[in-house]
Amino acid sequence: MANLNSNGCVDCRKRSDMFKNLNPGELEHVDMCRVKMHYNVGEMIFKQGSPCYDFVCVTSGLVKLYVENGSDRRLIIGFAKPVDYIFVPGAYVDKRHHFSAMACEETTACLVEAEIIQGLIKTKPDFSYQSISKISAQAINLFEQLTNLTQKQMPGRMADMLINLSTKVYESNPFFTHLSRQDFADLSGMTKESAIRVLKIFKDDGLIKIEGDLIHILDMPRLEGISRNG
Repeated sequence: MANLNSNGCVDCRKRSDMFKNLNPGELEHVDMCRVKMHYNVGEMIFKQGSPCYDFVCVTSGLVKLYVENGSDRRLIIGFAKPVDYIFVPGAYVDKRHHFSAMACEETTACLVEAEIIQGLIKTKPDFSYQSISKISAQAINLFEQLTNLTQKQMPGRMADMLINLSTKVYESNPFFTHLSRQDFADLSGMTKESAIRVLKIFKDDGLIKIEGDLIHILDMPRLEGISRNG
């Protein structure tokens, strides 16, 4: 992890839409309480249970968000990519992180003191509206994911995961990913062995093609059918 010098918030071209209605003075105030960081692949950005001091805005790379339980099992609940803000509900409740964030690619991010963001939410209606909209979208995505995990069989969950990676995370087909097979398992709520087995079935059935870290969905309509039917 490294602290990077960067241009200020006023001139930043990677600024989140949340800040579009702030005036230069307000942006300079945010900039005074901002630190830009670089994270290597696999480096922790924050850990579940740790104190919450900052909001994180991802400016490059990709970050996975996951919850852990006492048996060392993980469930990936989402990703943050440029220029997503990682909202941490604990900042408003107990000042603790309730999930972990880890860089799954070379990643840069701006860390802004939580009190600054909370102050803007209290005093700037447009900023508050943008914040609520983004938090609501994240909550809806989480509800959909939990519904899929609890109501679908393994093929349906794996189909959901592949479609989501292609259309929402990487926005490409084929797509190159640094995610491991264990990450695939943590995304789809199954063991690593089961995830590998379902991927092989999809591959043998001509649904996908895997070459190292490159994944190509060959038959999206069939994969979407598997997703719908669960």
